[in-house]
Parts: sequence; structure tokens; C-alpha cells
Amino acid sequence: MGEPFTRLAPGGSPISARALRALVREEHPEDALRQVLRDRFDGRVLTLHASGRDALRVAFGLLARRTGRVEIAIPAYSCFSIPAAAVAAGLRVRLVDIDPTGRLSRTFLENLPLDHVAAVVVANLFGVPEPISDVVELADRFGAGVIDDAAQTLGGASPEGPVGARSEIGILSFGRSKPLSALGGGAVVWREAPLEGAVADAAEPPNRGSALLRAAFYDFARMPPTLRALAAIPALGIGTTEYDPAFVQGPMPGAAVALAAALLPELDTANRSRRDCALALAQRLNDDTEFTPLLAADGDIGIYPRLGALAPTPELRDAAVIALRWLGATAMYPTPLDKIAALRPHLAGSTDCPGARDFCERLITLPTHAGMHRRRVDKAIEIIRNL
Repeated sequence: MGEPFTRLAPGGSPISARALRALVREEHPEDALRQVLRDRFDGRVLTLHASGRDALRVAFGLLARRTGRVEIAIPAYSCFSIPAAAVAAGLRVRLVDIDPTGRLSRTFLENLPLDHVAAVVVANLFGVPEPISDVVELADRFGAGVIDDAAQTLGGASPEGPVGARSEIGILSFGRSKPLSALGGGAVVWREAPLEGAVADAAEPPNRGSALLRAAFYDFARMPPTLRALAAIPALGIGTTEYDPAFVQGPMPGAAVALAAALLPELDTANRSRRDCALALAQRLNDDTEFTPLLAADGDIGIYPRLGALAPTPELRDAAVIALRWLGATAMYPTPLDKIAALRPHLAGSTDCPGARDFCERLITLPTHAGMHRRRVDKAIEIIRNL
């Protein structure tokens, strides 16, 4: 059913020769990175951090100090890094159920005690911009902040603005399989500069040698035969998702600074390529299967570092993930957040979120990078139809 000795990467893209040349030639990568990001976000202030998780931790901490509150409201199905960052900041997590498209449920949010909440996180999963104006209006009413998380949606936009700059605070991540995949690092996008000394902003000196080695290993590991071999080694944990609040904190790594600056000029081209692949794949899913792709609304610009889709039943989703694993299909985050045993002592209020459970049980993601060419799209659709 699959191609021999093949396992396609679920996300990310190879690092181009042009980016490697820029990596060597750029004299001031940190300055270039900061300037281009400021331009993208209308001149807003940016601070650099060890990772997207660490950027979230910093933002959560500042909002908690400002409001005197100790809760963060987050989608009940979302990246495990979001609750890990809240716990690392010493805060409690209040879960918000989601609607059938994976967005925050407005009805659920309206019934939460938001006067206890320091911030509400809008996750923008799978590169799909989520409406945010209503969330900001509701949060403002109770004195809570809103975080526009662009970890998976850098370069995306809605009529409300670029994702990451549609509220007072945005979050960027430059980790593996993100739109800007610098293999590490993150940033906070601030509408107003935090008070001096309130937030540490630091990056290690750019390290081109380390960046070149990491880029070479990353490209080697993404090759389908290599990835197949590596994925067969259980100790490597490839394809697993872990909840870990004990992550590294501090400055953005020097290798990530150099690589992010080199990759940033290619971001829009890469996003267009992934968008074209995602839309073509979504059209085939709509026309030939009962799977429902998760797409941006009309007038929005989606990014799609991978395409999310919902199977008609959990059983069909499970069968599809198994049959399409060689093609880079994943079930994404394995559980809703209330099922993470280590997180339960840090949860506040009710954890009954049926929308998140149903979404998690039916979700599959498919790659949108150049490896998902037309022949593989045809094969994926054939496999799903045969199921």
C-alpha cells in the first residue's frame, strides 16, 4: 500500500541552498531578523526567547503580574506547549471547549469566570486564522488579556490584521515544522513595549557553524528513507508529543538566530507553496471522500504547515492514520488537555469539554510540503476511499 523504504515527513521543508548561502553571508543576522519581523508586524516591539514555549511563559507571567490573576484560559484541544508554558509560569490552566472547526467556543467562553483569568489564548491551529475580535471584546470586558498565538500561522492574516498582531500580545515559534523552521527559538510581539526590566529580551551571538550542522542533519533526517529508519527506533520518540513544563528558558539560541534570519526572506514563497498544496488536497478530500478539511474562511489567508481534516468517525480516522502513516499522516496531539495526567493538578474549574474530545478523535493531519506531490495526493485519496 505504501512506497518501499519511505516515510514522508509530516511537516517542515528542506532548507534551501539559497538560505544556506544567506546564512554564511549575512553579517548581522540578529539585526536583520528583528527588523524584518518588526516590519511584518507594523513596527511592534519584539523580544526574542529560547522557544515558542518560553515566549508564552514570558507573556503569561507579565499578564499575571499586571492583572494579579493566576489563571490562563486555553483551548481544550491545542498544542501541549501552551499549558506547559502556563505551568512553568506558576499559573493554573482553565480549559475552554472548542467548536467543530477547532476554534474557541464563544458560548463556552461567555460562561467562564473571566474575572479570574489573566489571559485567553487564541491558538490558530494548523495555520488557519481564528476570528479574534469577539474574544478581545469579551476579554476586555473582564480585564483579561488576549494572546494571538501565531506559532503555526506566521504569515497568515484575517481582515482583523496579521496573525500575531491582532491583540495586545502575539507569539511566534521558530521550531521544527513551523512556518519559519529555524529549529529553535521564539518571540513575543508586543503592542506596547513592556516596562523596562519586566521582560528579558536576549539572543545568543549568532552561531553560523552550529546552524549549518543543524540544517544539514535536519535535511538528512527528513529524507523519507532516513526518517523511516529513525522512526523505527522507539528511544528517539519520533512522532510523539510530550507535555514538559521543565523546558529551557532564556535567550534565543545563536544557531536559531542565524538560521531564522536566513530563512525569513523565503517565508512568503514557502507559505504560498504550502497553501497551494493544501487547497488542492482539500479539494480532493471534499470531492472524493467524506473527510472535511479545515480551511481558512473566505477573506482570510491560511498558512497550512500541515492540513487538518476531520474524519466522519473515530474508527475511520484511526484506520486512515495507520494506512497513511508512510505518507506523513498523523493524529496530531494525542489527547485533549484534560487527559494529560501531569497537568490535572494545575487545572481550574470544569474540564468537561465534549467538543475537544470529538475533535481529537476525528482529526488527521496531512503534509503540505513539496514531498506531497500530485502522485502522492492521488495515492492518499485512493487509500482513504478504499477504507
